Amino acid sequence: MSDSVESNRKLSYQQVLALFASDLEAIERSIFDSLDSRNELLQEIMTYIARSGGKRLRPLLVCICAKLNGYEGQDHVALGNVVEYLHAATLLHDDVLDSASLRRGAPSANSKWGNHFAVLGGDYLYTSAFDILLRRFPRDIIQVLCRASLDMIEGEVLQRQWRGRTDITEGTYFEIISLKTASLIAAGCRTGGILGGASSAQARNLKEFGKSLGTAFQVIDDTLDYIADPEKLGKILGGDLRQGTITLPLIYLLQDLPAGPEKTAVEELVSQGDPGDEAVALVISLLEEHGSGTKALATAAKYAEASKENLASFAGSAMHPALIAAADYIIHRSH
Repeated sequence: MSDSVESNRKLSYQQVLALFASDLEAIERSIFDSLDSRNELLQEIMTYIARSGGKRLRPLLVCICAKLNGYEGQDHVALGNVVEYLHAATLLHDDVLDSASLRRGAPSANSKWGNHFAVLGGDYLYTSAFDILLRRFPRDIIQVLCRASLDMIEGEVLQRQWRGRTDITEGTYFEIISLKTASLIAAGCRTGGILGGASSAQARNLKEFGKSLGTAFQVIDDTLDYIADPEKLGKILGGDLRQGTITLPLIYLLQDLPAGPEKTAVEELVSQGDPGDEAVALVISLLEEHGSGTKALATAAKYAEASKENLASFAGSAMHPALIAAADYIIHRSH
């Protein structure tokens, strides 16, 4: 990490990235260096996934949380690597389950090598992550990330159980994203804190910070699926709708639409599955007309603001402004 900051200084997200540039570069090297399969094809797939990059938000949060109490070791690099491997593994498996052809604007692994090799690639990343954990980290950190991995699987199963069902409630939706997305972000924050010497109470606060932040992140993600610039998003709009996955903007739309032909049409195209471009365009138009996307973004902002309430015990830390900046970034991102 480069120069430290004052605890009361406001930072932009770009300043946080600059502050942690050396840590993120070390994690990036570790991500590549730890991929060491004897099988050339598997190594090719893993290298392709690593090069696809991404925001690296989860490793960044690990770094910040580790350094809240003045941690000066280097194990946060390996821990950030582990969290990114777990995240990448879920994306590989998700793309297979969703028959996705694009990931971050590039061909997905399953579209390049087929479902079997993509699934095995995800398995390899999962196992590599826990191999690093077992060799380098104490039991409490391993247990937190084991639980998060189980939560992500349960979240995926629950999401599939509710596909195409317009009777899904907000409560069920938030349960799904808490398990599927927020759990890993919360685990990264919590284990980063544990590594950095956080007390039990502080580690719990970091978990709750990550849970609220992860919830905001996923609500934003689900909303951008309807309202973002497709080129920035790296995929076509309405991907969730095309798969029958009902997310918060659509839940709000179904709540706001009065009984009548439009609401019936939306319910039918969701329950029938695989809507065409015209049907997706209709839903996007209705979301804009009724302000359902804006309403979902406002909900995400509430979760991001609520996440900050868990950071009071770190108000004197030089790293506190970096976590605040990360929460603000979640709300203002466009892709």
